Amino acid sequence: MNTVTRRKGRVLPIHTGRVLLIRGGDPGRTEAGEWWFTVGGGCELVESPAEAARREAFEDAGLVLPSDLGPVVLRREARFEFDGEWLEQTEEYYLCEVDSDALTNAGWNELEQRVFTAQRWWSIDELRTTTEVIYTTDLADVLTRLTEPDESP
Repeated sequence: MNTVTRRKGRVLPIHTGRVLLIRGGDPGRTEAGEWWFTVGGGCELVESPAEAARREAFEDAGLVLPSDLGPVVLRREARFEFDGEWLEQTEEYYLCEVDSDALTNAGWNELEQRVFTAQRWWSIDELRTTTEVIYTTDLADVLTRLTEPDESP
């Protein structure tokens, strides 16, 4: 099986305390079911992860993000099978408040139309209590750390 190595830019869009996730599955392994994941995608030729995150937010959901996404809030390495290939990827995540919760799927390409099945805004409490599969698995803890004020003296 072919292995593809890539860099990804991901964004955690926040609107009124909720984060946007996309639901989908692996078209090469439909028996694996579906799961929820963060907005983002692979870097194209000369794109930085931040540029990829901005482009993907628009393509995946119609969100227009500011040109400066700020610092990377999470780095993650992942290896998994998808559509008949092994992917080894380094992901950089950005946190971004957005003004609207309006979404569209008009920018989904052919692969995304086969993979994506839903978009949804989730509260941290919903992430903690759902029985659905969410990636990254510690997303509720990550968002708590990033969005709640530090109460230490």
